[in-house]
Amino acid sequence: MVQRRIRRLGVAGVVTVLVCGCSPHHAEKKAAAHSEAGPASAGEPHYGTAVPPLGSPSLSPAVTGKTVLVVGDSWSASIGRGMSEVGASHNTVVNAGLGGCGIMLPVGKETPETCRKWPVQWPSYLKKYQPDATLLTVGFWDVTPQRLAGDAEPLDLTSPAHEKAFRERLNQAISILTSRNTPLYLMTSHQVGNPKYRASALVMNRVLREASAKHPGVRLLDLRGQLCNDKGCPRVLAGTQVYDPTVHPTKPARARLANWALNAMFTRGGA
Repeated sequence: MVQRRIRRLGVAGVVTVLVCGCSPHHAEKKAAAHSEAGPASAGEPHYGTAVPPLGSPSLSPAVTGKTVLVVGDSWSASIGRGMSEVGASHNTVVNAGLGGCGIMLPVGKETPETCRKWPVQWPSYLKKYQPDATLLTVGFWDVTPQRLAGDAEPLDLTSPAHEKAFRERLNQAISILTSRNTPLYLMTSHQVGNPKYRASALVMNRVLREASAKHPGVRLLDLRGQLCNDKGCPRVLAGTQVYDPTVHPTKPARARLANWALNAMFTRGGA
């Protein structure tokens, strides 16, 4: 069924299903790319001063015949797009990343209705496509201030109540996405490089690390480590411009990140 749909879409050379039907940049908040990450905080791994690798230059031949479900925000959608571009005709990418959507389910009209549907939609995707692995990235949207029920104003993850809410939603997402014993990969937030969101992103990354250590079948992909070191998050890595004008990965950058993610998912020692 997947391949028949793809042929109707007329996608040549890439086996890709675009579930969301939206641009990975749609409705995403824009923030300037900052190069200064600042010193590592207590409990955070030290990354040193070596130049970050920006993913991998090539895809392993072992990554073939795989189906990957991509969910989360526009960065997830962008990396999913990169997966379809580097995977050629050998893999299926079900790209359900949505710009402007996290997992926190904040109140208010500023949250599109489509962002609230993931608890119902994701189980249906798992049943329909039976992926070999799933990728979840919410490293931008959910570090920004949001107004939850009972909040007088938007708050970020440095609020204990918001950290608790994020942890609960993450556990719900993990429960859904691993319900069919599908390996789940969580990506850390590189927004530690943005002074505006750094404190919140550090909380998110700590919660993600704790979740990946606690839950069987969940593994952490350290996107922050691919883009940033202890000194900052350079705009150019491996001779590649990292960010486009919307502060998402450029096509060459997303290809390298997609190679890295797919290799980590399907090759031994690939992370």
